[in-house]
Amino acid sequence: MFVPHIIRRKYHRTTVNTRHRCNGFSLLEVLIASTVFSLGMAGLAALLLASISGSAAARRMGMASMAAASLAEQIRLNPTALHRYLDPPESISQLCTGTNECTADQQADYDFKHWQLDLSDNIPGALGVVCHDATPQDGAYDSNRCDGSGSVAIKIFWRDPAGENQHALGLKVN
Repeated sequence: MFVPHIIRRKYHRTTVNTRHRCNGFSLLEVLIASTVFSLGMAGLAALLLASISGSAAARRMGMASMAAASLAEQIRLNPTALHRYLDPPESISQLCTGTNECTADQQADYDFKHWQLDLSDNIPGALGVVCHDATPQDGAYDSNRCDGSGSVAIKIFWRDPAGENQHALGLKVN
């Protein structure tokens, strides 16, 4: 079979050039791939950090909700001592555990102080108040905004560990 010399040369050049191009990656390709990979990893790290931060914030909100519900139940169980929850003393007069019999006021004092300790253990720096308030969802860490009217409300305030954001939870006690 007769193949013209020009065609053979063209075929031969293509084969040789193709072989040289497929030998490996150039340094530029490696640098671009490394940059793209690094940017992807940085994005993944930022996403992970945001996820951890959001999870911690959700945990604190859940703990505040459970703490408010717990105190609301204590108030419902001891309605005659409501005034002690609204205006708690600085210290308790008796430990109301085990076989110690307490009056309703002593039980309210103990319950509220124990609740405050649990709250600060679960959410560091949290503040909790019980007051009469028509709008329990308002207020801030520095001002609880209890207006003295309406039903009994439990308000809990806290800041993020970095101190940047303030959070509040209000619960109306029926």
